[in-house]
Amino acid sequence: MRVRFDDEALDDLQSIFTWIAKDNAKAAADLINRIFDKAEKLETHGLTYMGRAGRDPGTHELLEGPYIIVYEVFERLNEIRILSVVHGAREL
Repeated sequence: MRVRFDDEALDDLQSIFTWIAKDNAKAAADLINRIFDKAEKLETHGLTYMGRAGRDPGTHELLEGPYIIVYEVFERLNEIRILSVVHGAREL
């Protein structure tokens, strides 16, 4: 399976980076890299469903730091789609 980030998720990452980079660009880059690395682990056989059941039916949630990576698995398309990345304190 391949991980693909929806445009909304990429926008989320840009916003996260911009917010954190105001104070610390290195910390912002490190966090974004950790999020990408965590999402890419979903491609590993047996780890695709490692996230908890999501709040929306059919979705899963993977935690990285204070952020939640929301994703959906499309077996037929052999694709894992990252839908959004949100701060855990924010209401989904």
